[in-house]
Amino acid sequence: MRLSFVAVTVLLAACGPSSSVDEHVGVVGDLDTSEAGITAFVRDGRYTTWLAESAPRDSVRSHGPKVRVFFNDVLAESMRAGNATHPPGSITVKELYDSEGKTLRGHALDVKVSEGAGKDTWIFFEGLGPDYGDNYYGRGHSTCHGCHEDSGRDYVATPLPE
Repeated sequence: MRLSFVAVTVLLAACGPSSSVDEHVGVVGDLDTSEAGITAFVRDGRYTTWLAESAPRDSVRSHGPKVRVFFNDVLAESMRAGNATHPPGSITVKELYDSEGKTLRGHALDVKVSEGAGKDTWIFFEGLGPDYGDNYYGRGHSTCHGCHEDSGRDYVATPLPE
């Protein structure tokens, strides 16, 4: 039981607390970029038809032990073109799983909300189910962007699946 508490504490420290400001910048595709809108989007599974990794895999950095990443068409096309900066409307969703890769524990979502480069062009979200009551959310989130900026791919850390 203690190990679970430590693992959750490390996971929560990875992205820090939610922004006190709702970063809603409108609707991107069918995604309302408010914290409530993103929570509803991932809970409803509206991303599950997107290009995705075939199965949960070991997480490389944070977000827990196992993850599976989905890419919307806007982001996938930009990545295939080798763009250094992705267009607004680019979205990636990461499903967060337990260590067995069987139980979905939550979601992380990044959405590009404005032109250009830099952390403030993205809204970062991480929410753990089942109640999603204490999400990590914010534009250019002060901790989340740290791992994503190291990617060298405009804050998208995961390559497209083959």
